[in-house]
Amino acid sequence: MLTRPLRLLLLCMAMATLGACSSTGGSVPEPTQLQSIVAQQELVKHWSSKVGAGDHNAFSVLEPVLQQGQIVAVASSGTVAAYNMDTGAAVWQVDLGQTLSAGIGESQDLLFVATQSGKLLALSGVDGSLQWQANTSSEALAVPQANEQLVVVQTIDGKVSAYELGKGKFLWSYTANLPSLTVRGTSTPVVTNNYTYAGFASGKLVALDNQTGSIVWQQTVGSAKGRSEIERLVDIDGALRLLDGVLYSTSYQGSLTAIDALTGALKWQQPLSSLSSAFIVGNTILAVDADDVVLAYDRIEGHVLWQNDSLKHRLLSSAMSLDNQALVIDAQGYAHLLQLTDGAFLGRKKIGTLGARVGSKSYQNNIYILSQDGRLTRIGLK
Repeated sequence: MLTRPLRLLLLCMAMATLGACSSTGGSVPEPTQLQSIVAQQELVKHWSSKVGAGDHNAFSVLEPVLQQGQIVAVASSGTVAAYNMDTGAAVWQVDLGQTLSAGIGESQDLLFVATQSGKLLALSGVDGSLQWQANTSSEALAVPQANEQLVVVQTIDGKVSAYELGKGKFLWSYTANLPSLTVRGTSTPVVTNNYTYAGFASGKLVALDNQTGSIVWQQTVGSAKGRSEIERLVDIDGALRLLDGVLYSTSYQGSLTAIDALTGALKWQQPLSSLSSAFIVGNTILAVDADDVVLAYDRIEGHVLWQNDSLKHRLLSSAMSLDNQALVIDAQGYAHLLQLTDGAFLGRKKIGTLGARVGSKSYQNNIYILSQDGRLTRIGLK
């Protein structure tokens, strides 16, 4: 996903253009200085491999994926590569010759990436060879999502489109009404056997029937407030999460919301302004707000369990989980391990020079992180 530093920079530029930065003089807040901690657990960088050229497309949404017992990563320049999960040794690599804006989705031994020019590509999970391609209505800034029958792409023009998994035949499309000004980026939908759930810059969530693309229900989780266009931004840009029949979403200048996935009924809602994706660990939801405060919520009732503001303005990644603890990575490449129960610091390690993208992959107490310099890194605990 588009890194938060870049998204916030663009948002600030828009605010300055509209004269909405006067209260801060148009300046970006200085990152909080790191304080010494007594490490209780040691973070380890097991290996790091260069996937491809660094991300020259500021808006690309590139996430590694597990496939065929390997970890597969992509560079915006068009390189797709598979690595041994334990050693980082390259297994295969292909160059698609196209600038990529989103990936990687996966289903049924297929990998899915989207190009900046508006194409959806299906690749073999065995060797990365092209299986089929289809045109999309515009650029996709959300990782394609799939079940065993179809693959769904959400594009920046407000469309959610479905394609047949095996051949890429167009099936249906849904179009949402978008406000005139949005934060560049889109939410990543959730695709189940029967429904596709999607969130939009209007602050609305919808459930779509996978057979027809028709609306099953829609719910407004963020209402525009204020007089200026900036004040009225309520984009749902984080990836949606679905667990135990409940759909969770975050929105900018909006809320963390829990929705009954079957009916669309509101279960609970807590104020939160976030451009990041929430992460669920058991009955705890982790989130990072627009000021880089890390928060934990009770998944069932929605109340705040704790918050850690020691990393404010350090341009954090979305929250992740490592060995049932919370993990975030800042823009300077520091990984911070936090106690899941109270948010206290457990460990810290510099793992690179640039921060992680929002949404890395966890597997067996390891996290695979794709950074802006095109490097895939495996970290764990000693």
